[in-house]
Amino acid sequence: TVVAKWLPTSSASRHKSYSTTSQLSKLLVSIVILSFTTTMTQASFHNNNNVNSNNKIIDPPATLLVISDIDGTLVHYPDGDSSSLSENDDNLLKLPPSSTGMRGIVSSQTLKLTQELRKQGKKFVLMSGMRTTTLLNRLPYLPKADAYCSEAGGRIFYPTDQTTEGCFTVEPKAFEGATKEDLKPFGIVEDLDWRRKMEEYTGEFDLDGSSFETLETFVSAPVEKRVGNLWDYARNLQKMGYVIDMKGYSSCFRLNTKKQTQIFGDDFQGLIDKEVLAKAGLATSVNLSCIDIYPAISGKKNCCQYLGKKFFPDVPKSEILSNNAVCLCDDDNDIEMALAVRHAYIPSLSSKTMEAEIQKYTDHFTETYKIDSSGSGTGASDLALRLILQGGQ
Repeated sequence: TVVAKWLPTSSASRHKSYSTTSQLSKLLVSIVILSFTTTMTQASFHNNNNVNSNNKIIDPPATLLVISDIDGTLVHYPDGDSSSLSENDDNLLKLPPSSTGMRGIVSSQTLKLTQELRKQGKKFVLMSGMRTTTLLNRLPYLPKADAYCSEAGGRIFYPTDQTTEGCFTVEPKAFEGATKEDLKPFGIVEDLDWRRKMEEYTGEFDLDGSSFETLETFVSAPVEKRVGNLWDYARNLQKMGYVIDMKGYSSCFRLNTKKQTQIFGDDFQGLIDKEVLAKAGLATSVNLSCIDIYPAISGKKNCCQYLGKKFFPDVPKSEILSNNAVCLCDDDNDIEMALAVRHAYIPSLSSKTMEAEIQKYTDHFTETYKIDSSGSGTGASDLALRLILQGGQ
């Protein structure tokens, strides 16, 4: 435990500026967080799961895979927008405005801590339900990862040193403390094996590598021109009066409850009929009050399982998530993934369903948002990453 002691001060020192007082306040906050992380790290080694039959403490399984959701987890929207935050705060990087005008923020600490994870030999994966076009546009502002997954896990991309013509190139934005390596441009390539699995249900993707260089002018194919079980299901819903969102999606489509004009309330519950979806080889999840529908072989958990096996082929498939993976998350569409990994960190809480799961499995979750003092939500993300770096759960 770290203890801070205040020493007697001289008359001159008692008249220091407000900026000094502010710095001392920040130091106290850092001490509190350091004390918390130390306690949490020590506690993790005394968890019942790490004690053998002779009551001897054993080392926890190695963390090989760290998976993180993006919105609400690493990227935050304080008070619904970031307009109240100082433009001169070098610790925060503002993302481009979303389609609704909201601007997310990510801290420079988050960007640095994720790279520390990778230096430790862990694989870091960004996993999101967002449309692929949104993910690609945000990549310059996001932590560099070993894999980027969009559309609820329907598409997987990897970084590459190749930045030749025809390859989508990412030029990372500068942030406080960034190294030359952090800001080095890189390309991305798609996992074609995974893509082929999805295309059995979606038909050929209309947004492919040849379209990445023209994202601003890219127009998604209408549902009438798409083939496969996923789009057959979408057409049926459209005939029933549902408003379908397919823009920027190739392996998934979304139903936004706020944008429906004919279907309301309880009618949406019929969409979550797992038997009907299963017959079509489809599945669904809820994300930010929207319903995402995609191939059943997709979804965040299945995507994580696939990547775990790809990155660590020598680890038994049945153990890679439950023994060697942790995640950061916040919403309904993260629950299946969160329960599959060894431990889940919650930098923010976006749904009552997730809250219920946390109450049911309290030892499985660490709610870092409960002690966040940053005022922006980013502190809770940084704390979760520090816990993982220090060998937490």
